[in-house]
Amino acid sequence: MRLSEIDVVSSAVYLDGAPHEQFAVLRAQAPVHRQHVPDPALVDEVWVLTRAEEIQRVSDDPDTFSSQFGGVVLRAERSPQVRRVSSGVFINMDDPDHRRLRSMVAKAFTPKVVSAFAMHYRELTAGVIEKALQADEFDFVTEVAAELPLLAICELLGAPETDRAQIFRWTNNILGVDDPEYSGGVEDAGRATEEIGRYALALADAKRADPRDDLLTALVSAPAGQRLTDEEFEGFILLLLLAGNETTRNNISHGLIALMEHPEQLAALRAHPELLDAAVEEITRWGSPVNYMARTATRDTELGGQRIREGDRVAMFYSSANRDERAFPGGDVFDISHRYHRHLAFGYGRHFCLGAHLARIETRAVFAELLPRAGQIRLTGPVVRQRSSFLNGVKHLPVAVTRP
Repeated sequence: MRLSEIDVVSSAVYLDGAPHEQFAVLRAQAPVHRQHVPDPALVDEVWVLTRAEEIQRVSDDPDTFSSQFGGVVLRAERSPQVRRVSSGVFINMDDPDHRRLRSMVAKAFTPKVVSAFAMHYRELTAGVIEKALQADEFDFVTEVAAELPLLAICELLGAPETDRAQIFRWTNNILGVDDPEYSGGVEDAGRATEEIGRYALALADAKRADPRDDLLTALVSAPAGQRLTDEEFEGFILLLLLAGNETTRNNISHGLIALMEHPEQLAALRAHPELLDAAVEEITRWGSPVNYMARTATRDTELGGQRIREGDRVAMFYSSANRDERAFPGGDVFDISHRYHRHLAFGYGRHFCLGAHLARIETRAVFAELLPRAGQIRLTGPVVRQRSSFLNGVKHLPVAVTRP
């Protein structure tokens, strides 16, 4: 394969899964590669980073590689609503604003809140899985993998569980902007973003009027000077809904796919349930539900032997770096005995995913509750993937599960 033929950025490329063969070529021949992007919905050109070394360097140098200028997604066009609300999302910020907002939000993830969430979430998970297993065949994505993160979000927000269907539609409209099953495009994404903003402010008002022991109450009742502005609050809720729903949904789905495709690993996990925590890490590394994050160069620099100019866009492809032979020997093999605890699926450096611990709790709960209840698990139809290069998204996963 010639480098000029490689395309790992266009959304349609991911309909058959992440292009790991192309990633391997890039890691070996051009780990910092300038790619023209034929997808009109995305930027014209971008530097594609496929090795862990360069991705870690970029992540560690936010002064040179900014999250704020251009944002973290390679969109050519965004609606005014998306631009407005996204400006309050701290992953689209650099320090000191990023540090200030992240620390304010992090204080709300208290051990008490997380502990109470984990306990109740395990009960919710058991109920959802029992309900799904009443059918001989079902779509694992819609009945389990999507349902559980939505319930988790409602739990964390202290929002009614009946809101989860609307949250599902909103997040699909936004992150599925290039997928016709999920969204009508930029206008749909803008409308959903605006509605999430109104929803966020209404939730804040409800928590002020009726405080509870939940994440949002902690945020809106913070002392003066440590409280989010309305715009920042809208941005945080947008981020929580998108990251807390879509990424965990896909992580759980990739986990089941990996275990079905590697029955010896499924058998090992059944025989040694104490390996579940390691299995969750391997599932997350292997699936890498967030495919990339973008940055913008603030000045001329050099990276991997290439001259990067001020204003150039660079994209850190975590799904490639997590199989980088230099950083993760044997990383092209799914093996729950791997101990790659420093994988890049949650990012790296000061933008490391704030919700990583919660994502692990949720993924672990699903397989802790599913495997004792399931005998044979098999596909009954094709895996349908999302048209997106930003997310490694799974839309439909038809399975049949027998009782043990």
